[in-house]
Amino acid sequence: MKGWINVKFGDIAESITDIISKPKESGLKDYIGLDELDTDQIRIKRFASTEDVNAQKFLCKKGDIIFGKRNAYLRKVAVSDRDAVASAHSMILRSKGKLIYNDFLPCLMQSSNFWKIAQSISEGSMSPTIKWRILAEQEFLIPPMEQQKKISELLWAIEKSMQETEELINLNEKLKIGLLNDLLTKGINHNKFKKTEIGEIPEEWNFVKISEAILINPPRKIKEGDEVKFVAMENLIEREEKIKGFSNRISKGGGSKFMNGDTLMARITPCLENGKTALVDILENKEIALGSTEFIVLSPIKDMTISKYVYYLTIFPSIRNAAINSMIGTSGRQRVPNSFFNSIKIGIPPIDEQKRIVIILDSVSNLIKKLNLQKENTFLLKKKLTNKLISGEIILK
Repeated sequence: MKGWINVKFGDIAESITDIISKPKESGLKDYIGLDELDTDQIRIKRFASTEDVNAQKFLCKKGDIIFGKRNAYLRKVAVSDRDAVASAHSMILRSKGKLIYNDFLPCLMQSSNFWKIAQSISEGSMSPTIKWRILAEQEFLIPPMEQQKKISELLWAIEKSMQETEELINLNEKLKIGLLNDLLTKGINHNKFKKTEIGEIPEEWNFVKISEAILINPPRKIKEGDEVKFVAMENLIEREEKIKGFSNRISKGGGSKFMNGDTLMARITPCLENGKTALVDILENKEIALGSTEFIVLSPIKDMTISKYVYYLTIFPSIRNAAINSMIGTSGRQRVPNSFFNSIKIGIPPIDEQKRIVIILDSVSNLIKKLNLQKENTFLLKKKLTNKLISGEIILK
């Protein structure tokens, strides 16, 4: 390819090893460990605190590249947007020389070719690590400077688009929580309220124990030896209302039993705190399936509640927080007791109002889903383009 040249990595990048002996006293509040770096994500989206760091670390300046040199198969490389303290298990890299455009280097490091080379030079069996002197000797084919600039501008523009989508998702997530708090306590267009032990609720609403409005772990029978659909805890994705797949299993009599229209709510820490709750819609009519013993099954009571309203109650912050506070058991293996649903009361609107509340909440939920799908598709597009542009398969005019 015209104008493309082979260069050693050490000719276009330098390793920065400015030591910070006492992170707490560095004057920097943010710490970037390997856990703060996400696979295939060029932006750092969370930071730890230097208050929790005692060992010697590296200084990272704004614009520096943080490269996870340990376990390169995780593909962790990101550009810092601030001065910070960084893990000693990372490399702090900066572009150097006249052959490389500054914004192009992190794009190069996100390509499949870079990760293929990085994994090939990793040393060690338990936690394979890359040494700078070895990485510096590796050769890469890079385009002319003008092409580097165009590639960088395109890929960073796509990255900015993803960031803006994430911000929209976060805004709508906050809107959804606000609507949950308002609609599940004040309802729609009410003028008259009555006082209860949990605050004021509309006069027309029933004030009952949760177990009086929702069936908790309703009795269902599955014959031992029958092959049934099985939903494990990992089939529930955090903060998504749907079940993502299932397996088949021979029933041995144990486990949670559920049908379409039921809501599965994780009872164990940390799954409950992480938002593992789902509305069941993967079964045939009247089919009964089996799930983890760590699920609580919640089923609507006819003329009292509808399925989707029950689901929204399980993600209602006040109920979820109360459930978390009710957990019993040893540290790390705490569970929500069934008695929780007899001990807490809620306001329940008439069925017609439940349906209208669900329509409003669904509209926001559906928008969040569309935005998440847009973000995922943009991410896949960027990943595909990165490999094609860095390899020269696509040349920008």
